[in-house]
Amino acid sequence: MPFDHQLHRLDNGVRLATTCMPHMESVAVGLWTDAGSRHEHPKEHGMAHLVEHMLFKGTPTRSAERISREIEGLGSSIDGYTVEDHTAYHAKAPANQFEKLFDVLSDLYLRPVMDPGDLECEKQVIHEEIAMVRDLPSQWLEDLISEATWGKKHPLGRSITGTSATLESFQRDDVLSFFRRAYCGENTVISVAGNIDPEMVAEVVQEKFKDLEAGAPIPFAAAPDPQPAHRFEEEEDQEQTHLALSFEGVTRHDPARYAMKLLSVILGENMSSRLFQELREERALCYEVQSDLVSFDDAGLVQIFLALSPGNLEEALSSISRIAGELIKDGVSVDELEEAKSFIIGQSSISLENTAAQMMWAGECLLFFDELKNPDEAHRRIAETTLDEVNAAARRLFDPMAFSSALVGPGESDALLKEWRKTCA
Repeated sequence: MPFDHQLHRLDNGVRLATTCMPHMESVAVGLWTDAGSRHEHPKEHGMAHLVEHMLFKGTPTRSAERISREIEGLGSSIDGYTVEDHTAYHAKAPANQFEKLFDVLSDLYLRPVMDPGDLECEKQVIHEEIAMVRDLPSQWLEDLISEATWGKKHPLGRSITGTSATLESFQRDDVLSFFRRAYCGENTVISVAGNIDPEMVAEVVQEKFKDLEAGAPIPFAAAPDPQPAHRFEEEEDQEQTHLALSFEGVTRHDPARYAMKLLSVILGENMSSRLFQELREERALCYEVQSDLVSFDDAGLVQIFLALSPGNLEEALSSISRIAGELIKDGVSVDELEEAKSFIIGQSSISLENTAAQMMWAGECLLFFDELKNPDEAHRRIAETTLDEVNAAARRLFDPMAFSSALVGPGESDALLKEWRKTCA
């Protein structure tokens, strides 16, 4: 795969990655701040997410409607999201529209008005978002498993959206204070991929961002050790029980991360995985089951998510115990490992044909590692991971069987889960 990323650093700390893909018709642009919900003070719970919303509400020269019309008038769309350790804004458009697209994106990133009236409106929008999450057990479960794993006193254990009470407490000065701390040169990453002239892109970015204050990275509390805790929310009228299990994994800097990724794929990331084959295909216990790898600078997890009829929960838990035990005792097979390697490398290679994926790759490399990494190197590390390394990752993950859990469903399901937890101790 050709590797054509270039790195540019502005004097104020802004990092820019450009990826020239001359055979493409599009350009993808991403802007990140290296600040998310884990960078909030306790009284700021939900602030990073609110600030993300407010950046779309207007600048001194553009209303929220004008931002939308200008973006969509370029044949583009824009999206933003907030997670624990960063906030991002992404857009994709025809390549010849780059300068116009970046003019809008840089404007909303650098110069949001934070109008008090808009602030009150957006608080109500987020109230509705919080209510929507509570009505969707699979999403609510994500908040519950975070709380169980990290504890509600730590930012990693609190919901990204905040609460109705914290939202109502925020005033414009509070929002501006967080914005100025977070949206500074030292925290900003920009990535542009597509049919572009890298030097032209660098000149445009330099002109737009040259006056941004350098600022400083926002400190955050170190991740605590994951807790073997449990959270339960009773939902008697739900036809399904929603379950999450969270096991301690590795940080994004740990050399064992490649083995842990392969293990997660073998466990439950695709249709060939052990969890999917046994729980869905062989036993028909559920429609959906999956595992996910979560990695931060200072912590990591492997999580299992499952939705099924309450009557199938006991058998599903027994299957999970058996699969974990077999991974500890017997490890993975050579065929499983080779198939998982091919899956990861193949999916990554196919994805990186897309300008948006190239933009994400380069931007997240700068955000997480402060350097550009060749995808071929990551693929090589996956390919060279040995059976012994993956089996060691399995023992590290499941032996002892220590985990946090969360459940949304009837009380009978919770009682079953608690009894099962005792057998795992």
